[in-house]
Amino acid sequence: MTSIKKNIWLTFYITATIWLLFFGAATYVSYQTVYDEYTAEQKKLMTLTSNSLQSLFRQYEVLLDLITKEMKIENGLPDKRKAQAIMDTIIDVDPSMVGVGLFTPDGEAYVASSGITLPPKFNILAQKENRESFLRTLKEEHMVLGRTYQSKVLNTIAFPLRKAMRDKDGKVVFVLSTVVDLNKAFDFLINKKNTQFSSDLYIFREHDHYFQMVLTKGLVDPSIYSYQIPDSERSRAIESLESELGISYQTIKDKELDIIIDSHQPTLDANNPSDENTKAVSKYIPDYGLWVEAKIDDASIRSLFLNKAKTLIIVFVGSLLFIFILFRGIAISEQRKKAALQYQANHDYLTELHNRYYLDQQLVRSGTETPFFMIFIDLDNFKAINDGYGHELGDKVLKSVAQRLKVFVSDSDLLIRYSGDEFIIVVYNEIHQTIVTRCENILSSFEQPCVIDDYSFVLSASIGVAAYPEDGTDLDELKRYADLAMYESKKTLNTITFFQEDFREAYKYRAQMEQELKQAIVLDEFYMVYQPQIMRNGGLFGVEALVRWENKTLGMVPPDKFIPVAESSGAILAIGDFIIERSFQDIVEVQRDTGINISVSINISIKQFQHKHFLNKLVKLIEKHAFIYVELVLEVTENLFIDDVIGIQAIMHKIKSKGIRISLDDFGTGYSSLSLLSHLPIDELKIDKSFISEITTDPKTRAMVEGIIAIAQQLNFTTVVEGVETEEQRQILQSLECDIFQGYHFSKPLKVHDLKTFIQSPTVIVSPTPPGISPPDTSPPHNE
Repeated sequence: MTSIKKNIWLTFYITATIWLLFFGAATYVSYQTVYDEYTAEQKKLMTLTSNSLQSLFRQYEVLLDLITKEMKIENGLPDKRKAQAIMDTIIDVDPSMVGVGLFTPDGEAYVASSGITLPPKFNILAQKENRESFLRTLKEEHMVLGRTYQSKVLNTIAFPLRKAMRDKDGKVVFVLSTVVDLNKAFDFLINKKNTQFSSDLYIFREHDHYFQMVLTKGLVDPSIYSYQIPDSERSRAIESLESELGISYQTIKDKELDIIIDSHQPTLDANNPSDENTKAVSKYIPDYGLWVEAKIDDASIRSLFLNKAKTLIIVFVGSLLFIFILFRGIAISEQRKKAALQYQANHDYLTELHNRYYLDQQLVRSGTETPFFMIFIDLDNFKAINDGYGHELGDKVLKSVAQRLKVFVSDSDLLIRYSGDEFIIVVYNEIHQTIVTRCENILSSFEQPCVIDDYSFVLSASIGVAAYPEDGTDLDELKRYADLAMYESKKTLNTITFFQEDFREAYKYRAQMEQELKQAIVLDEFYMVYQPQIMRNGGLFGVEALVRWENKTLGMVPPDKFIPVAESSGAILAIGDFIIERSFQDIVEVQRDTGINISVSINISIKQFQHKHFLNKLVKLIEKHAFIYVELVLEVTENLFIDDVIGIQAIMHKIKSKGIRISLDDFGTGYSSLSLLSHLPIDELKIDKSFISEITTDPKTRAMVEGIIAIAQQLNFTTVVEGVETEEQRQILQSLECDIFQGYHFSKPLKVHDLKTFIQSPTVIVSPTPPGISPPDTSPPHNE
């Protein structure tokens, strides 16, 4: 005993060492067990997954065969109504099919199932995502898998399946094509992703290296389906695989082996490629030329092991009771997670209202017999709250709005947070007048201040209403019609608008204009005209560059019509580049042929001005055309400052540092305040023509113009007035000491040839130096 007491710490150290060695051995065995279990599980899951996929594809091929057998061919093609009825029957049998269509061998759409509206003259060969697989279908006897892609026609991620139908001579009569819903068709995989399938699953095509389907732990960006795995990356992977396994790539495919390898290779995320250690289980499906690959990184394996190690520690340190409590807690936690996931799938996380997914499900379940109104509500100028007070406070406002809207719905109605600051109320079995009253009450409720923290907001909303089935029977169309009515309300704000047929026509016209704009530059449909600007002393100051668009389908489209469409569709950047490039070319030509230097004012859109490469591209074009900085004026509108005043001021200072002048266009009609005006690095104020039309008859208008000119003089700005059409207007403006005049009184906008003639006219006085502007520096431009 005395000896033990003397050596207690040695005994402790020995015991602790033995315990640690035993624990280390147990940990090693545990790690190997996790590793082996994971490997075996992945192999089983991969075999099950590949077999399930093959079985599913065969089922779809049988369905396509059934359709072709049911169709009776007349004069080479089946009767359209009978074909459509057959296709509708198949869709009813298998709801995973989004739509079915027949296409002639040259790609023309022949007939589609009900509910599918194809654009006029739709040709599947004109779609790059479908062309290759369609042509391959013409050569194959069996079903061909088309590329998965984001379909604008179906407004979904399309997974196409195609099969050619041939006559008795083997000639292709038509191609049967169907698109399946990924969520429904591959429910067996998606459900596994939500429970036990821990790997990221990638299915990609062998022959063209595009992804057929991607299931990951996070959200999948649809753009991944347009990502093509580079040949160099694929070749490296094959070499590494053959080297590690000691067999050829062809042998792996022929024997349909389940491959498990450790490798250091790039991820398959097209948007965020990065190198990381991964463990992959792959299997080739030769019948459809697909590779199925399940991946999990080493960190996940270590995470599984650590979870098991926790249990191991508890076994060594704790008691059976503690283990029981642990496992009971895990079971309860999993139950709560499952319930939370189910709740999250149908509810908006912020407002706890039902979400758009729930809306779609309920509208489908309610059937097509019950009429209803869809009320689309969008808050007015909500972006200003987010930008001015932060998104956290904006979220609180949205919660408050949700609570207010709950007052106006009954148990039979649906209240949905559709997205952002948009809400939808679906009201069943009501008449038009009661909907009007309900909408008016909603708008009235917003008049009560919304008090959040220490702030008080008075909100307003724009409301659009569409009725089922009066306005439309397709649910997606009905949502779009309610949205169109809401945007009509947005023109005046705080207004209720019911859908009208002319909204549909306006939408179609806008859509057609958007399509024509995409190819207008390629077809050389834009051209430039230039309106002279005359100084107070009668001398020529310069010109304003104005773009014109003449389209073979739409005719002459005025800028105030196509510019907003170009800005919303993204085409404005290309159009803006054309305007700058062509204006530089034309003015350099005018200066060369006339020997006279003039300034040119170019209108710059908001999106164009805010583009991160705008200034660099502008400087390169100036250098390319040997243009002089001081002769260039960029015109921007007051609305430019709505989103980011500080950021816009910073860009303006950079432009000014290059020697380029800046003009504030349409002054007095927009956002600018006097305090803001004093801090803007601008050279010129351009007074809107709406003031000039009444300057001879309205003393108040004259006083406003006089005040603007006085302010500009105090701030040392040049004043330009547009819309001068009469001599009386010119005289008044001259008496007010306006610097520069522009309008039809002097000249209409001129093409380049006519501009040269105008400049060389004896009646035009050419002044070498505009008022308030230093003589131009003719040295070559340079970058700072």
